[in-house]
Amino acid sequence: MERAFERIKPGEQPPPPPPELLAWVRDTTYGSCAGLLYGAWHAHAAEKRATLDANEHATVRKHRLWKRTISDSTLHGVRLGSFVSVFSAVRLGMEKRRETSDMWNIVGAGVLTSALTGLAIPGSVVTRLKGAALGVAVGGMATLPLGYAVQEIETMLPDAIVEAAQTMQVDETTAPVVPDVTGMFIERVEQELEEFTKDQSKQRKGRKWFS
Repeated sequence: MERAFERIKPGEQPPPPPPELLAWVRDTTYGSCAGLLYGAWHAHAAEKRATLDANEHATVRKHRLWKRTISDSTLHGVRLGSFVSVFSAVRLGMEKRRETSDMWNIVGAGVLTSALTGLAIPGSVVTRLKGAALGVAVGGMATLPLGYAVQEIETMLPDAIVEAAQTMQVDETTAPVVPDVTGMFIERVEQELEEFTKDQSKQRKGRKWFS
């Protein structure tokens, strides 16, 4: 990340952005878009549950629906986008600091982000501290199985995918080479099935021998 603040002399080509910055921008964009979609869905669902006024004109009803949709989309987009932005920044920072990618980066990011969210609850200092403590508990319990699942999925993926993602570089004159993730995953599953079948056949032969 220190390259992001590196001084560029006149005439020099600027270095490419660090991969952590690109990952943070991508996660923040996805979180904001998800918040916008959830806000729009929430506004339409609330309007459907509301009691309709027979004397209200259809144009006024549509105008109110559009206003609520824009308001809820903006609100939830900012909230979820901010949460995902902080979560991604903490996770990437811990991964860079610890120089390892495992489940504890996700757990630490979830605990810290949930604690900061609890501190943002309006109220007295005691209320904010209680919210932070509750955020630590909820964030830890929610991200512990999530981090473990992500770690297991990464270990199940073929090593060639990880190496290709780390070493793949885009040249200005050639097109980027995208690895065949589906083919690699199918080959990995076929190898595991063959190994499982061989183990089962050996166990059956052993049972017949001792039976």
